Amino acid sequence: MMKMKKASVLVLVSLIVCLSVFALSTSAYVEQTVGVKEGDWMEYDITVTGTGSMPPTHDVRWMRMEVLSVDREAFPVNVTVRYANGTVGSAIWKFNFTEGNTEGWVIIPANLSPGDTFFDYSKPDNVTIQREEQKTVLGATRAVTYGNDSIRQIKEWDKATGFFIGSVEVAKNHTNVDGWYTDNVTVTIKATATNIWNRQILGLDQSVFALVISGLVLVIVISVSTLIIWQREKLTNLSLRYPLLAKRAIPAIIIVGVVVFTATIIPSIWMNMGLSDAEVNIIMQSLWLSLVLVSVGFRKTGKYFAHGLLMTAVVIATLIGFSSVIMMWSPSDSSSMGVYFSSPFKIAEFVAHGVLSIPALALGVWFIALWRPNSATFPARSRQIVKLLVILWVLSYLAGVLGYIVDYTTLLGVY
Repeated sequence: MMKMKKASVLVLVSLIVCLSVFALSTSAYVEQTVGVKEGDWMEYDITVTGTGSMPPTHDVRWMRMEVLSVDREAFPVNVTVRYANGTVGSAIWKFNFTEGNTEGWVIIPANLSPGDTFFDYSKPDNVTIQREEQKTVLGATRAVTYGNDSIRQIKEWDKATGFFIGSVEVAKNHTNVDGWYTDNVTVTIKATATNIWNRQILGLDQSVFALVISGLVLVIVISVSTLIIWQREKLTNLSLRYPLLAKRAIPAIIIVGVVVFTATIIPSIWMNMGLSDAEVNIIMQSLWLSLVLVSVGFRKTGKYFAHGLLMTAVVIATLIGFSSVIMMWSPSDSSSMGVYFSSPFKIAEFVAHGVLSIPALALGVWFIALWRPNSATFPARSRQIVKLLVILWVLSYLAGVLGYIVDYTTLLGVY
């Protein structure tokens, strides 16, 4: 009887030990949670310094990662990159935390604290989180964790999601599998934009802040210019009292100065504040539209010189911006266009911009070709062109604003 009791106790103890081990292993497994969800994305700027150069297949200057779906610990991510030569490429990276596939630690399990580890099959070994701190990242205070190894000198992650937000990696006296030798190169990656958390300026989400600034630009520029236009008699008297200032020199200096200043200085100011390319673009497009409308105001009051000069400056500035976007797109890589056809609304947005923007710019070029400061026939010859140009420009702007609201804000509940 005693032997049976001892045996029963031994079995019970063994069962408890087994259950404890199972519970501990289950607990450790649960900690390897996925913190990203479908639609989460982050963009990065990449700088390369040092001697030598990166392999052409890795010489990247910009990157975007977007989570396509999540199935427990596995999820595919669409990675789009822009190379140093301006070409664009994309690929689907498949993550699986159970298998230790973190693709170079760019997304790791969420909510890991210092001392916690995650598995990396490529080492193969566990990677330890070394420290944590509160840090302002893209306009919001986030818990940031850190790790490193011999290659990744510094790797930073957003703790709540596991997305990496920055890294410094050094390739020194290194030859890759393809035989490319790297002398001493440092690659620094920094997150520049995301939809995972809301950035704020003056208490507003940054995307909404950019929209508010766009509206203010329209109101202020048009209001001030209207005041100037309707006070033209006083400006004429001013030019007569100061002979050195020719009548046409005053608006020319003002117009050229404003356009040059806004096209070169203002975007860099907004960029330094942390606004993304899309946010700066919506502000600048609001400015260009307001100046187009101001130009029409000059035309209505018979100031054809100021009208032509302002319209020409705006069209040229817009063409420069449009050309820079076209140059960054690679026709040989059709996958780079996939983002524009990911939904019916995206398709409509893309088509609207093409149907409205391109003809508007073409009419702008036609306007420039017709404009002669002293031409008596210019007003009549340009009447229909200006009318159609303004209509297309306004419609294109409205389509762009609607697209921006849907893509970058929650104002319509579809972000």
